[in-house]
Amino acid sequence: MKIIEMNIWILLFALIQIKGYAQSEKDTINNVIIVPLKVGKNPNIHLETLEIEPTNLFIQSKPTHKNAPHIQLALNIMENNKKHTTYLWFKDDATDNPKTNYPKAFGNYVFNLKIHKEDVALVIEKLDFESAFFMDIGQTVVIENMSILFDQCIGEWSEDINGNQIAAFNTYSVLLSEEKEQKTFSFTSLNDPTKSELSIAWKNYKILVLEDSEKALKLIVFKKD
Repeated sequence: MKIIEMNIWILLFALIQIKGYAQSEKDTINNVIIVPLKVGKNPNIHLETLEIEPTNLFIQSKPTHKNAPHIQLALNIMENNKKHTTYLWFKDDATDNPKTNYPKAFGNYVFNLKIHKEDVALVIEKLDFESAFFMDIGQTVVIENMSILFDQCIGEWSEDINGNQIAAFNTYSVLLSEEKEQKTFSFTSLNDPTKSELSIAWKNYKILVLEDSEKALKLIVFKKD
């Protein structure tokens, strides 16, 4: 009987991953949804108001050029007739810290990759405080009652008296909101030598900027008690 019961539970968990199966919190493990992926296009995932489409997964043991990732997942996220396309990639650079651009946040969820040799899974969970995440430009993420909009990135540079460029950096703007209160913050890129620390303090929140680029920011948000 124990063997039969175990097989039933395995079958139920497998059904969670099938397109069209209603995925609720009761069907997740510790509020985390894990969806095994295959190379190429994968079935859509329905989650609350989101339609998540893992459009293309490719794996290459030897990338075509040095900056290409070893694993990349193209991800379409649709909500209220609006579609956002993003990419999750993994690059094994033969160090203890492989290069990644995930978990990637959208709304109040984060999308991660779980990789074991040639097996790849998409991991979806609620965005929370004290967890680092990437967010794309133009997107809004939500943690409890607080939201962050990565509004814009403007490339700037400085010149010497002869008109020669001596430094280049980006200026970023993010809009923080909570209920009816909101405030815009601007800051320069991490490689700007005049910037000793990249952190934003607002109300009872503190946001650290861990990485920055023209297309994405890596943040971690703390909430003071």
